[in-house]
Amino acid sequence: MPQIVTSTVVATPVGEVWALLRDFAAIGDWHPALPPCEIQDGPADRVGCIRVFPLAAGHRETLTALDDQQRTIAFAFDDNAGLPVRSYMSMMTARPVTLSDQTYVEWTSRFDCDEADEDKITAAVRDGVLVPGLKALEQRFGPAR
Repeated sequence: MPQIVTSTVVATPVGEVWALLRDFAAIGDWHPALPPCEIQDGPADRVGCIRVFPLAAGHRETLTALDDQQRTIAFAFDDNAGLPVRSYMSMMTARPVTLSDQTYVEWTSRFDCDEADEDKITAAVRDGVLVPGLKALEQRFGPAR
């Protein structure tokens, strides 16, 4: 099962970054590759709620964990989002960089796929979703100093 780990540091205190990341409905507002979504079985901070992307063929994701103490949010695909993947899970974590009042953001994804497709799919997820999302957070909050 491939696992992708990406990270960045943004020049904003962790509380402000976490307020955005914990909002399961907000990803379409800040991620350049994702359209707006709608929440079903909400509210958007209830584990088990579903975000649906009407402009992305109705792709669905379920909030599987939300931990305000650890500042971690996790979700799973309910479908394959047009990718040849199975059992896709993703987690974002925000940690304080205490000496500089910045935030370390880590975004990991795991999924299963056919071995022949692993390198291609890993690159597509990393370069098409995770990295653009982290770069968008850098633009929104400012890159590390």
